[in-house]
Amino acid sequence: MSGITSPTPTRRLVVGVDGSAHGWAALAWAAERASADNVPLHIIHAFAPDIPMVGFGTTDQSSILEEGRRLLETATARAHAIDSTLRVTTSLPPGFASRSLVNASHDATMVVLGAVGHGLLSRATIGAVAQQVAAHATCPVVIVGHEGHTEGSHRRVVVGVDGSPSSRAALHTAFDHAAATDSELVVVHAWEARGLEDPTLQTDSSWPAYESELERKVTQEIAASSASHPAVKVRHDVVRDSPIAALTQAADTADLVVVGARGTGGFPGLHLGSVSGRLLGRTACPLVVVHSPEA
Repeated sequence: MSGITSPTPTRRLVVGVDGSAHGWAALAWAAERASADNVPLHIIHAFAPDIPMVGFGTTDQSSILEEGRRLLETATARAHAIDSTLRVTTSLPPGFASRSLVNASHDATMVVLGAVGHGLLSRATIGAVAQQVAAHATCPVVIVGHEGHTEGSHRRVVVGVDGSPSSRAALHTAFDHAAATDSELVVVHAWEARGLEDPTLQTDSSWPAYESELERKVTQEIAASSASHPAVKVRHDVVRDSPIAALTQAADTADLVVVGARGTGGFPGLHLGSVSGRLLGRTACPLVVVHSPEA
């Protein structure tokens, strides 16, 4: 080669649609974000030809393909209704949705999907595709869990931190979103005793000391990202509560909640931790799950 390098692939925002209410809410959120970030929007509708398509009422592949094309045309029109200048591409790959979305994550800025889609067992198996994509995607994954929810007006982004590599990556992502949307950033660290041997249960004065030490550590984590986003207003809360309860409550007055894919617990090789997994589809605003590049 003579020093000529290939152009950097265009980064794009990917959204999965299936015609469900949550899927349309995810599309609206994705179109608004793609428009704000000035990146192309790629819409995916995947189908598995060996599985009866309950929503379409047929197993005929030609009918399924035609229905899929119409669905993508409708999705494109909805995206352009949000921003007529938005660059939109679509694809109709065969196979399971989770596999297609994970594959698409390799050159995406983020992948967006609804928490619950169509299917015979969709309500009983809430978050099945969301869990698979959140666990294995290589970019941040946004789960929209409430029908009709798009960008809110709280102008507040919440991020959960626990000192893990994933939570540090989540903090960077949260700062980026807060800066892009001119939002306040609320950094939450929640603690609850794990047993009688927990040092904060030994004396009445243990909790204030623990809280003070956590304040110091959280401030250190914030410092690096804050330097690159000096305009973002930041506050941090150290609360004595379960992380799930604290973040669910914080989501009620936020436009976005960001968490690391897995925290300090679990075991090596775990892709999705208990906190991120249990939050899927259960927050009042969209949830972003972020993997650490170190994972």
